[in-house]
Amino acid sequence: MKNDPSSETEIQHWNAIDSLRDVESDTTWDHVFSLRKIGTPSVLEKALAWCTDSDPYRRSLGASVLAQLGNSPFSQGRMLYPDEATAMIRSMIRTERDHEVITSLISAVYFREMPEGVPWLIDLAQHPSEDIRWRVAWALPIPNVRDPETDRSSIDTLLRLIVDPEPLVRDWSTFSLSMTEDDTPQIREALLARLNDSDFHTRSEAAVGLAKRKELRGIEPLVNHLKSDRVGELFVEAAEMYANPDLKSALISLQTWWDVDPDLLERAITACS
Repeated sequence: MKNDPSSETEIQHWNAIDSLRDVESDTTWDHVFSLRKIGTPSVLEKALAWCTDSDPYRRSLGASVLAQLGNSPFSQGRMLYPDEATAMIRSMIRTERDHEVITSLISAVYFREMPEGVPWLIDLAQHPSEDIRWRVAWALPIPNVRDPETDRSSIDTLLRLIVDPEPLVRDWSTFSLSMTEDDTPQIREALLARLNDSDFHTRSEAAVGLAKRKELRGIEPLVNHLKSDRVGELFVEAAEMYANPDLKSALISLQTWWDVDPDLLERAITACS
């Protein structure tokens, strides 16, 4: 009997990942993406086996495959094997201590939309690694989880991370907080404070978050940012969202030199007219 071609392909992907030994390699991730799309029971079986391997590299990549196992032409974009995948992820977050495996599990909890992973993420917000803390800021709140207590805990954690000493953590926590539908005095004050952040990206995300909430106290600082010599797209997007005439003059001045996205600038000017 001839071997199943799909099985041979799966084996090639797993062997390639195992031989590359590099979680940062684009080639490694090409193989991971392929296995996710194949999504057969044998891919699930192998991923589950790797998740219990003594080798942290294998555990990390096994969890990464489980994180988005599905999205094949036959799954119609739905995640496959939710019970098996979430049971393994749930088991791993209880005991895992390896840095790289934890980063994979953060993504798995996020993409699998596991509310039971929120307390674990909140604990990780105090991790000494900047890499893990920014990933927590990226992952919270978990998508499509609608529980008041879970939402409050996630927001409270982002409010702590938004003043983290590391710029990357502040940037991602500001972005995540900005994108939530929550609107409280604490959130507005936190975003206002970040308008003066030393990190450009954090300032930019804060401007968008305030514009989304129509916080008028954010307009004057935004005018100053628009008049500066470094104007990113997010500042202009924020101006368009505000649609406030006080921003029009600064936007018009940008027409003399800002060529990042002329169409966006024109829309912002129109919105503020």
